[in-house]
Amino acid sequence: MSDKEKDLAEEQIEEKDLDQNTETDEQATAASEEDISSTETKNAEIEDLKHALEEKEDAYLRLQAELANIQKRNRKEREDAAKYRSQSLAKELLPVIDNLERALMIEVDDEQGKSLKAGLEMVMESFKTALNNEGIEVIDPLHEPFDPNFHQAVQTIPTEEDQEADTVVMVHQKGYALHGRVLRPAMVAVAQ
Repeated sequence: MSDKEKDLAEEQIEEKDLDQNTETDEQATAASEEDISSTETKNAEIEDLKHALEEKEDAYLRLQAELANIQKRNRKEREDAAKYRSQSLAKELLPVIDNLERALMIEVDDEQGKSLKAGLEMVMESFKTALNNEGIEVIDPLHEPFDPNFHQAVQTIPTEEDQEADTVVMVHQKGYALHGRVLRPAMVAVAQ
């Protein structure tokens, strides 16, 4: 082969190598772009999954808090139910106690009346003990300042020299409270 042919053959070989290198570079660039696109897609998917996870964690924490609140509310309702379980019975017994107190105010002279009164006093003491055991307190506000939360004014009386205005001067009917909750306000006369 002549030098020209050799040169031509070398040029053709170089052109083939150059074409192959160009194709390889193009393939590498395409593969690189595909990798970048794939990575961006994966990063976007990861971000979406992170966001979804945060939302689920937030919802989970909110549900936990709501469940804790429900448990607290139920516990408080059970405690209140136990604390005030005798409220309806006490309201029914208050008129009975009032009648017993009225009966005990009657003066008796004979032995039979005295023994009957002694029996009523024992019944009344039993009632008072039972009420105290259940946490029921008497509201007897004589000579105390008038409080509309615990007293019901049924009469006003002009103040006398030794009385202050808005003071309870007479109790018509005692009031009762169960653990601070008014069962029946005391019916009172107030100095004005």
